[in-house]
Amino acid sequence: MKSFNSILFLYLFTFFSCGSNGLQDLKEIDSIINKSVENDHPGLGVGIVKNGEVIYEQYKGLSNLQHQIPFSKKTRSNIASTAKQFTALMILDLSLKGKLKLDEDIRKYIPNLYNKVNEKIKVRHLINHTSGIHEYVDLIDQEGKVWWKQVGLDNDKIIKLLEKQTDLEFSPGTKYSYSNSNYNVLAKIIEKVSGQKFTNYSKEFFEDLNMMETSFVERYMGVIPNRASPYSDWGSGEWWETPTVTKTSGEGFLYTTLRDQLIFEKKLQNSNQDLFIKSQKPIPESEIKTYGFGLKLADRLGKKAIHHDGVTFGFHSQTLRFPEEKLTIFILSNNGNLRSDLMADEIAKYLLKTDKSPRTSNY
Repeated sequence: MKSFNSILFLYLFTFFSCGSNGLQDLKEIDSIINKSVENDHPGLGVGIVKNGEVIYEQYKGLSNLQHQIPFSKKTRSNIASTAKQFTALMILDLSLKGKLKLDEDIRKYIPNLYNKVNEKIKVRHLINHTSGIHEYVDLIDQEGKVWWKQVGLDNDKIIKLLEKQTDLEFSPGTKYSYSNSNYNVLAKIIEKVSGQKFTNYSKEFFEDLNMMETSFVERYMGVIPNRASPYSDWGSGEWWETPTVTKTSGEGFLYTTLRDQLIFEKKLQNSNQDLFIKSQKPIPESEIKTYGFGLKLADRLGKKAIHHDGVTFGFHSQTLRFPEEKLTIFILSNNGNLRSDLMADEIAKYLLKTDKSPRTSNY
C-alpha cells in the first residue's frame, strides 16, 4: 500500500532519534506488510506505539470481500484471546476498589461450580490458568459435538456445563494449563459483583478508557458496525468466510478497532495509575510468574516482553510490548492465512536491531 497515514510522520523523529533513517525504517515496515497481504485479500491493521505516542498506523486489504470494503481505521475486528487482558483488567480494577479479593474462592460467587471439590479455587487461579478447570471446548468435544457449531452458545451454557463436572484436571495452583473456561467464569464473577450483564459492564469500562468502538459480542446475529468478516482459504486457494454462531465473551470475541487498541497502549505507556502498572506484572502471591493478568510474561527476541496472541478461525491478533524500550506493536486481522505473531516479531526485530541497551530489570 503506497499511501501513508499522516500520523506516521507526526512522531517520526521522536521514535527514530537514535540516528537511523526514519523514512527508510517506515518503508521497511511497509514492506513487511506488503509482502504478506494483497490489496484484494482479507486485510489487517498494524500499529506501533513508542514512548507514549503512536508512531505508525497502517491498514491494508479488505474487511469484506463480497462488498470490497477496505480494512480501515473504522474496521472492528475480533481479537480473540488477546481480549483476556481486558477481562483480567476489570477483575484487577474491582479488587483494587475492594469489591472482591483475588484470593477468594470462586464458589462465593458461583456456589454450584465444582461443589464436590474441597480445595480452594481462587479468583487468581482463574486469571493465570492454574485453576484446573476444564476447557469448555474439550468438554463439548467429549459430547461428540463441535463447539463452534453450537448456535447461541453463551457463557451461561458454559457455566452449566462446568457445573456438571465433579473433578478438576489438577489441584489449583499446582500447574499451568491454558483454559478459556477460566475467563468465562471470570466474566460471570464480574456480573455477580457488579450486578450488571458482563457485556453492559465491559462496555462502560471501555468507554471509561475512551475505547468507544470496543465491545464484547452480545448476540451472534447482532449487527456490529463496520465489522470485519473472517476468511481463510483452508489450503484450497479460494477464500471462504467462516460463520460465527456463538456468543461467548470474556475469553475472546471482543470486537475492536486498531485505533482503540492504540489509545489503550498509549495509556499503558503514559499512565502512573496502579491499575495499569500492576496489570503488566505477575499476580501477587501467584505460584507462576510466566502468565499474569491475561498476559504472557516471557522474553521475546531476547528481551523482556509482555504479550498475547488471539486466534479464532479467520480472525487473529497480537499485542507485543517491550516495556524497557517503551515499544508496543499491535496487529489485528481477518486473514486466516496470516501469522500476526510472526509479523509482529519481524517488525520488532527490525525496530530493535539498533537497540544495544542492557537488560536492567526483572518482573
